[in-house]
Amino acid sequence: MRIPRLGSIGRISIATALIGAAMLTAAPAATATESGPPGQLFIPEVDNDTVAVMDTATETINHRFPIKAPIGLSHPAVLAKTPDGAKVYTDNFSLVSPPTIGIIDRRNGTSRTMPIESVALGIFTSADGNEIYIPEMGFVIEVLDVATDTIVRRFRFADIPAGAFPGPDGLIYVGFVSGLIGAYDPQTGAVVKPPIWSGGLAPFWYSFTKDGAKLYTDTVNQIGVIDVKRWALDKVITTSGDGNYSPLNPGAFTSDISPDGRKLYVTRFGGDGVLVFDTADDRLLGTIPTEGDVIGMTFSGDGSRGYIADSGRTSRNLPGPPGESITFMNLITIGALGPGRIITFDPATDKVVSTVPTAAGPGIPVWLPSI
Repeated sequence: MRIPRLGSIGRISIATALIGAAMLTAAPAATATESGPPGQLFIPEVDNDTVAVMDTATETINHRFPIKAPIGLSHPAVLAKTPDGAKVYTDNFSLVSPPTIGIIDRRNGTSRTMPIESVALGIFTSADGNEIYIPEMGFVIEVLDVATDTIVRRFRFADIPAGAFPGPDGLIYVGFVSGLIGAYDPQTGAVVKPPIWSGGLAPFWYSFTKDGAKLYTDTVNQIGVIDVKRWALDKVITTSGDGNYSPLNPGAFTSDISPDGRKLYVTRFGGDGVLVFDTADDRLLGTIPTEGDVIGMTFSGDGSRGYIADSGRTSRNLPGPPGESITFMNLITIGALGPGRIITFDPATDKVVSTVPTAAGPGIPVWLPSI
């Protein structure tokens, strides 16, 4: 399956820096308050080559899984989980080691890596939970069977696939570095919805509303709002917080819909704070403050807690895409950023409940019930 090649080398280099930002660092002292829901938050720690496990009832990190590359560093950045919670997969964003993904078996308490074709730019669970989609820098999406942990299909493109999300209609929605997004048959790779403009470069992450009517794309420094039925970009929302566009606005890096479906949370890279929007009218409701750039977030299974990966003060340098590139290159090379943290907040009020320090590089976490 191929689409026309779009996007210059310049676009690809800018967007690749943004894509890789799916990761960050360690943190200051924890602030413990009320207990949270029972379960575990898995947190990739990119510059520590580990995945930390936080007990969400006690807000304490009590274990770390090593993610060991065969040579050099692994840099785990993004996590995907199986529906039964038995396995967690990591995309390993290392440019100095043979490309791999990590596999954590929670029942056995083990972790290992397996080779893939090229550097993973994300990792995503299929709609039925039986497969894992791995978009890669080598113009390919590899499809892994979770029962056997083997690659069963490959879809090749003429553009770099940055994200591969399952849609509510069962299709794979693929965002490309050039700024396009399309929908494909997950078995054959056939084009079902042709690529359209997403609202900005490198839509690595996107979120569907609960009714499946709208798709929000997170791009270099805008948020696209797509009407899924008409398959058309309706509008773009700036990431500035004041509604004004500037090339130096922070990047919209990842997003998540609140468990009740009423709010959209957008993390910013190249700027601090998590933006909160009303999904009914896309109105900005407020900002959850952070100390530094934010890569990712997630919610507990019962919806009572949200978790934000805050990169910390040393991740803040130049504003917008230039700062994003500096922080990202720091992260994947010398790893000289200071501490980051996990911020726990109450989605009902968007107030911070506690903070917990991590090792260097908290990336995009997942929450799981205890096993």
